[in-house]
Amino acid sequence: MPTRTSLGLTAAAALLFALPGPAHAAAPAPVYAPSTAIADPGVLRENGDFYVYSTGSGVRVSRGDEAVGPWSNTGPALDLDPMPGWMANGDVWAPDVWRTGAGFVMYFSAVAKDFSGQRCIGVAVNTTADPSGKFQPAAQPLVCPGGRHGGGDRVPGRPIADAGVIDPSPFIDSDGRRFLLYKTQQTPSTLRMVRLSDSGVQWFGNDSGELLRRDGIIENPVLVQRGNQFVLFASRYGYDNCSYATVWLRSTDRWHFGGATEHSLLTTAGTGICGPGGSDVTTSLDGGWRIFLHGWVCGTGTRACTPSQIDNGADRRRSLYAAILNWGADNATPVVGAFL
Repeated sequence: MPTRTSLGLTAAAALLFALPGPAHAAAPAPVYAPSTAIADPGVLRENGDFYVYSTGSGVRVSRGDEAVGPWSNTGPALDLDPMPGWMANGDVWAPDVWRTGAGFVMYFSAVAKDFSGQRCIGVAVNTTADPSGKFQPAAQPLVCPGGRHGGGDRVPGRPIADAGVIDPSPFIDSDGRRFLLYKTQQTPSTLRMVRLSDSGVQWFGNDSGELLRRDGIIENPVLVQRGNQFVLFASRYGYDNCSYATVWLRSTDRWHFGGATEHSLLTTAGTGICGPGGSDVTTSLDGGWRIFLHGWVCGTGTRACTPSQIDNGADRRRSLYAAILNWGADNATPVVGAFL
């Protein structure tokens, strides 16, 4: 998705944000909660419809007429027959898609061979008119630490030498230049960005630069330009429990967020959603913005898990939530409006 933005709270929601309580106390219903998980949603709006690409074997694709649905599964999107030689298997994490001159371009992470279970980032292209059509992966990864398997970006300066890369996220600036953000695995975690060619399928120019580092987990970067301000969204803490949350930072320098203040945007206490993370944003049909995210629901229904259910190993899956995304009075402060 070429552009993204942020959200704001109403007065009532802001009050709720500050109050403690069980994760399910005021949780909105998911807009899509199939029996199979919707995790790490990457959202594309094309021809009036929303397409969500999510973690899973071969990349699960879901289409919605509106953010609230109805939603339907359109099947796996990544053509893995034959599978690129660098991939250890067909399990794919955190895919994201945008349109460039090359067609619909997908970025995804997968476990790489001979890399101790760590991941690299691949790229695939769909030249059809259908965003849910088959994406053909390139033979080599786009980003692979140390240049493994021919990956272009060497990912210099990683805090852990044998860490892989995950959570690719495309960004286009106001001048039309294309970039790719991603996270290095293991902790300390870093968020990085590399310049791409105009087609979005090749690494361009220098190696990647580090945007931000945390001793703990920070992942799932999403970047939005608002005038001369750059807003960076990310997920914090462990994805597998209710503490997972969405944060944002702002800087006038797209390459440097280390000194920026980290603000909470979506938490379990504030939304009722168990682990509101993996967020992505896009424009909507009404000219506004939408934020999509995943959260844990327990059992066969759509009720948000509680922390105790997570701790006790309850049967759970991640489902898709959506909300209105606004900007503050300065047009550069993300504010979450009503959930859909």
